[in-house]
Amino acid sequence: MKDIDFINTFFNIIYQNESAYMRDLMSSYEYTKQFCQWLRNRSIPCFLLDQLTKEDFQLFSKRTKAEDIDHILHIPFSTMLKELSMQYHDATHILYLPGFLEDSCLDINEKQYKDIYIYSVKEAFQRKDLSFFDPFPAFFCAMNHADLWPGVLIFNQDNQVFTPIHHKQDWETLLKHIDLGDDLFDTYNDYQNDSYFIQLSDLHLGKNKRQRGLIQLYNSLDAIVPLLHSHEQLKILITGDLMESPNRKNMYLANDFMNNLKKRYKANVTFILGNHDVIVHGFNMARNQKSKVIAYLLGESIKVLEKEKLILIKMDTTSEGNLARGKVGQRQLNEIDDELEAIDHIEDYTMILMLHHHVYPISKAQFIKTKWHEKTFINRIVETSKVLADAPLLIDWIKQRHIQYIFHGHKHLPFFRNQQERYYIGAGSATGGLKESQSRYISYNVVKYNTLEKKMKTCMIFYDDKAKAERQRVEVYLFRKDDENEDC
Repeated sequence: MKDIDFINTFFNIIYQNESAYMRDLMSSYEYTKQFCQWLRNRSIPCFLLDQLTKEDFQLFSKRTKAEDIDHILHIPFSTMLKELSMQYHDATHILYLPGFLEDSCLDINEKQYKDIYIYSVKEAFQRKDLSFFDPFPAFFCAMNHADLWPGVLIFNQDNQVFTPIHHKQDWETLLKHIDLGDDLFDTYNDYQNDSYFIQLSDLHLGKNKRQRGLIQLYNSLDAIVPLLHSHEQLKILITGDLMESPNRKNMYLANDFMNNLKKRYKANVTFILGNHDVIVHGFNMARNQKSKVIAYLLGESIKVLEKEKLILIKMDTTSEGNLARGKVGQRQLNEIDDELEAIDHIEDYTMILMLHHHVYPISKAQFIKTKWHEKTFINRIVETSKVLADAPLLIDWIKQRHIQYIFHGHKHLPFFRNQQERYYIGAGSATGGLKESQSRYISYNVVKYNTLEKKMKTCMIFYDDKAKAERQRVEVYLFRKDDENEDC
């Protein structure tokens, strides 16, 4: 087990996220014993937890609650955890994260000041294995800024900031601020260049079983959005299949959903059409009706955010909707070219392409099992019917236009790929189209953009199980020139 796992369990106890810490503690007897050792090394009381035996664990399940242990073993187990929470809940905590190179790790002395506790992760992280389970709320701040690691996460129950610590002198400067009694949150609160995108896709509004996923999505966004500290307006990108099918009722649902996003999160919302937005049961709608849908929902094909010097290119890939196959077409590319040529000093802007269908083949995340039928010849033919028909033409155009960031949806699988320093970011279904055993995952992406450097920095892929059978999983990817090609 790693230090970060024990630290995460500890702070889920401190901030009383019972479902998270009990899943950890009940995962295995071995984990709980190692966690107790981590606590003892820091003189943190854990007597009742340490007394649990292997035989006791046979009485528990992964869904056991703290109060259940009270009744099963006749001990004040839940009271002990609440007392532990009360002891540390109001303190300020400093967590050192070492980054990705072993020789860059500082030897940090874990110690306590008055109402300030210092912790340290000893092992370097691996860039291709930044996967976290049920992260405690403040840790989202650290994940947002994984591009700045090594550094420290400074947090309490109300605030969190992250600052890079690359040299021993940086650490000593932090300790001086502590000795002087400076407000650490004011001292290190520097987010003036951060801007955030949330990518949603494939909501299929109007499908009854997606309603529960929509509630889960709001709950998840309600928790995440306040943690995205920025002076810029939040931007939400919806990459198609907003509706299950384009009837009048679903159009109203889609419109209400987008208006709710704008009001609830003070967000700038941009969306494109997916194949379900213009087809019924796998076939194209009548041409006049399809035109009405596009006119009603799509609007402009180029959206310029002047303040941040961003250009959002909204590409329609639904021209061949049968069997969910997409196509861009040379005519559309020419029309977009004409619009882009009309923008003065276009070299000063960062261009972001939005389309629904995927450009490259997509594979599942490693923790999602490949089912037997997905390996069959028939399934491969079906999958071929879902890809972008003229992907080579589009890839060529992307290169000519020097577009680095391409957002898409369609397959209900999150995806991150660096292909020749161009990043293809796919979103899963924001209302839960990904199934694994008893789990039904909603999924969405949070991307950090640096307005000064005009570059994307981090991408967090969220998996939330609306069936509550599994833990929340967050995978972090870095936009870096020196990364090898990778996908997930």
